[in-house]
Amino acid sequence: MYNYTTVALQTTVVTQHLSSIMVFIAVFINLYRGTLTGSALLWCSTVTAVLGIISWDLLSLTLRTPVQRIIRFGTIKAAVLFALLLFGLSPILRTLTEDTSSDTIWAMTVIFFCVNLAFHDYSTGNLTNIRFPGSVSLNAAVLASVLLASQLDSNLSVFAFLLFALGWFALFPIFRRYLKRISAAASVATTMVLALVATAMFAYISRAIAMLHVFGTLFITFGCPLWLIWVQRYKNEIHGPWDEARPIVHHYYH
Repeated sequence: MYNYTTVALQTTVVTQHLSSIMVFIAVFINLYRGTLTGSALLWCSTVTAVLGIISWDLLSLTLRTPVQRIIRFGTIKAAVLFALLLFGLSPILRTLTEDTSSDTIWAMTVIFFCVNLAFHDYSTGNLTNIRFPGSVSLNAAVLASVLLASQLDSNLSVFAFLLFALGWFALFPIFRRYLKRISAAASVATTMVLALVATAMFAYISRAIAMLHVFGTLFITFGCPLWLIWVQRYKNEIHGPWDEARPIVHHYYH
């Protein structure tokens, strides 16, 4: 039988990712409306990335995993190469969908984010790389980010937004898995912070969506575990010749 507390704690990986998508969309909306500048987003992303790498190192030491050098050198090298590549491609990406209607862009973005949410790697064992089906989720997030970036009006905003997207969807999920492996309390705290930030950011954009996010988070965290435990009473265990053989041991007492 399932334990309610255990199941509720396991739902945090779902609510974390859902809230992270909401935060990302809120960042785009503010960037699109001009309430957030590209330079400000770039500085925030850079500072957050540096703090994240330092924290990642500390978490690796706690877990005693042999990936510290990979994080220090490989990740930083890849990040610099991606940043340079994005900086050069920003003018092209900004005009990528000039001949496509905005309605089509919004619809495709929603589809890609649904794919990202459905195929995200919710396990906690993968700490060093991105594998299938997580790779499908990451590719969908990147495609959605490129589509959104093409709606921005400056090369700097496109560069800052895509740089933020790569860190948010490629590195941040792995960091959350590290955190969950170390401390369930820290993972729950991260979930609460992400949910509150997403709700607060959308409160200024659309109160209806903010309330929908609150109710959705509460339902996933508290309602779905109850639902799962309730349906277990209708679970039938079928036995047949396909079952593994169970030896019968006779005990003889003298």
